[in-house]
Amino acid sequence: MALMTSMRTRMHIVLWALLALFLLSMTVGGLVGGANIIDQIFGRVNPSTAVGIVNGEKIDPVYFSRNVGSRIDQIRASGQSITDRQLSQARSQVWNDLVREIIVSQTIEEMGITASDEEVLYHLKNNPPSFLRSNPNFQTNGQFDPVKYEEAINNPEGDEWFTIEQWMKNTYIPSYKLQQLIFASATVTEDEIKREFINRNINYTIDIIHVTDRIIDKTLLEPAEEEILAYYNENIDDYQRTENRNIRLVSWKKDPSLADTTEVFELASELKERIQNGEDFAALANEYTEDPSNTVTQDSSKGGSLGWFGKGQMVPAFEEAAFNSKKGELVGPVLSSFGYHIINVIDKKTEKDKEQVLASHILLKIDITPRTLDLYRGESRLFSYDGKDFGFNTALDSHQVKLTEMKNVSEKSVFILRVGMMPSALQFIFNATIGEVSGPIENDNFFAVFTVDSVLAPGSKPFEEVKDAIKSQMTRERTTNETEILAGEFRKQVDNGAPFDSLIAWNENLEHAEKDKKTLSRGFTSIGRGNFINGA
Repeated sequence: MALMTSMRTRMHIVLWALLALFLLSMTVGGLVGGANIIDQIFGRVNPSTAVGIVNGEKIDPVYFSRNVGSRIDQIRASGQSITDRQLSQARSQVWNDLVREIIVSQTIEEMGITASDEEVLYHLKNNPPSFLRSNPNFQTNGQFDPVKYEEAINNPEGDEWFTIEQWMKNTYIPSYKLQQLIFASATVTEDEIKREFINRNINYTIDIIHVTDRIIDKTLLEPAEEEILAYYNENIDDYQRTENRNIRLVSWKKDPSLADTTEVFELASELKERIQNGEDFAALANEYTEDPSNTVTQDSSKGGSLGWFGKGQMVPAFEEAAFNSKKGELVGPVLSSFGYHIINVIDKKTEKDKEQVLASHILLKIDITPRTLDLYRGESRLFSYDGKDFGFNTALDSHQVKLTEMKNVSEKSVFILRVGMMPSALQFIFNATIGEVSGPIENDNFFAVFTVDSVLAPGSKPFEEVKDAIKSQMTRERTTNETEILAGEFRKQVDNGAPFDSLIAWNENLEHAEKDKKTLSRGFTSIGRGNFINGA
């Protein structure tokens, strides 16, 4: 009892600590261990001994890499190839899992949460963890079988339960207790309930004049060239850059080829012919359609049914085909942004002067095939070979590819022109020498080959490079300041009895919402929602 009292009195501290550290883990999760940020918060980190430190506890790089490797093996086992995105996600997931484990473990130790042998026995019998429930030895027809499970518990053949019992005592049950305590502490007060009810259900009528920067002529506030230069010199520390690199790349987008599209069209035509020859539309829809809404449960589907729909509910190509067809007509293949459709127009009606159609469909998506992926991969590999052997420019002359140039790439760059996120490309760019050509690098959407054209040393960004950004910033700051001054003047006039109409007459760019009636949760015209309204 004393333990529970102690835990409850300290829960607000624990909850805030958990929240802060979970948010921190999500922030750094995209990094390889997040060491760059954790290092700054928790102390210097030697990457050879730790990928990060959480609350003083190091995350071993070998252990981290082993966990990432296991996650990658799981992805490969499912038949997927490993892309930059999947590798990044695997690292992020492992990082977040490890941070969570450390936080929970330290919190359990700090709060003195333990488990007795009696609790282990109780949970083994009445609340077995999911990995035991999913064990095929304890299942019948794919479902957990309590009888089989109880028989195994009551008739051990050796010490096979010892490891599980220790894990439940030291990890599972303490974590379960902490979780239950957090859930129990997440309460809502009467005042909070009342305030939320008011926000959702009580209408307020307000008269609003919204003073925005529309009333300001921004061209009058733009700084002169000498003002921009003075600002640049006074704030030169804000315009420093790390080493940048100028690059070129060629890319192959992972779009379906004409052959892929033709293959799907031919299958759609074949299905239409089979239906016309008497095969059941619903059965073929359940077998072939790639519309995810067709699945109701694991064991039942909708036969391609879309129900009744009116105009404006479907994509244009589908809508046009359905509404221009007769009742009982089989239409298609119809190409839309989703793929090819075979449409069965079951019935038509008009309600309230609006035409409606009852239809079913079979959707066949046009996806890139492994054959086409291999073709693009081969083309990118051949370009890379030629670039390495004869130079990037020579390879450009002999291959029909789209060239993209990108200036001032930094190690902190997130997106690369045309191809988007590609961490492996950034790694190559900042390890390569000038003129070096990469091998094929891929992400979810592209294959690409890169070369480094030049290296820009660290230092101040040239004035011409940042001049426009400084001009926009200075204009924005001046506009905000002038808007606040004018809003203050309007407030004084209202306080002195001036009606809103007189202010509107003075400046037509003032936004006026007269007698606007809304609940606080919906927000009001022009100003939206805000605490300055909810707290009034």
